[in-house]
Amino acid sequence: MTFLFASFLFAASAVRGPMPILSTPYFEDGAIDYESLAAQTKYVAKWCPGVIWGQSNDSVDLVTHEERLKAFDTCAKAVTGTSAVLALGANGTNVVHLIDLVRAIEDTAKRHPTAKIVIISRPTNDARSEADIEKGWEAIAPIAKRPVIFQTHGAKHVPEPSVELMVRLAKRHPKVFGWIKEESAGDNANVRMVQENAAKPAVKTVLSGWGGWQWLYQLRQCGSEGLITERAAYAPILGTIWRLYESGERGSRLAQAYAMYRLLIDQRNFPAGLRGYSLYMLKKEGLCRSLVSRQYLHREVTEGGTFGWGDGYKLETVTLTDRQKAELDALHDDMMEFVKQVAP
Repeated sequence: MTFLFASFLFAASAVRGPMPILSTPYFEDGAIDYESLAAQTKYVAKWCPGVIWGQSNDSVDLVTHEERLKAFDTCAKAVTGTSAVLALGANGTNVVHLIDLVRAIEDTAKRHPTAKIVIISRPTNDARSEADIEKGWEAIAPIAKRPVIFQTHGAKHVPEPSVELMVRLAKRHPKVFGWIKEESAGDNANVRMVQENAAKPAVKTVLSGWGGWQWLYQLRQCGSEGLITERAAYAPILGTIWRLYESGERGSRLAQAYAMYRLLIDQRNFPAGLRGYSLYMLKKEGLCRSLVSRQYLHREVTEGGTFGWGDGYKLETVTLTDRQKAELDALHDDMMEFVKQVAP
């Protein structure tokens, strides 16, 4: 299946593989560092088949509409001329906001006609039922001109969409729906992934979530064809895992590469959770100039990201000890050496 988007043919099968979510870089005063955002986009596109901005729990709700539009353009310009797919986030507080974001992404695509742009959307923040979720995604079906990846995990108190709902929407709107980021809790994600893959060809691609915590199992046993995770700093090892898998590797080399990735992200007691040590790794690569984050006033910091709610934010700077920095330096060097040794 192919769709004609602007001046290039976009294959449905192109939305697969690891698609890291960018960690928004900020200056010390809390302003978005767009130059570093562009550099980070190009870095991820070098290693992985996809890159995402404006999604997940990277405090993306704390950017203004104007900042979001500028970031959309920044990322689209950065991927132009590469083979990478760019997914831009459409996560509305309500249906009207969701529609506005999809239209903004379509406008971005018009300004960058050779960038391979898709949309990723989670249920609206005010959704409290399956009917609410369906209403939101139905509303964008006639507006979207490109694939929309359904993210099954939404904001606090938002239910997850059923497999049946996503399959029904994919059959009803086959040109825009049928791509799923499956991140239900526990083994339910694996059960649902098998069910979603059984609904092919209406479902085109099922991608893993939750930071890749069971990505190897899901690749080999559940039909996963990629990973969406807020771990752009680890694009080299994620791309290596994918190239090994695509080359037909299913044994020890693939397991070793995955074990390397799990070691890299297993920094559970480091400050600021995921964004803390990831920012340090990105700064080491010259992809951000500070360790500053916008943080929700009300939030829960976990290894899966920062879950926040309410209005307003404050600035926080990650502070690491010399011992923690030394370990992250060693891990970064291990990752790059490993990639050189095992890359197919």
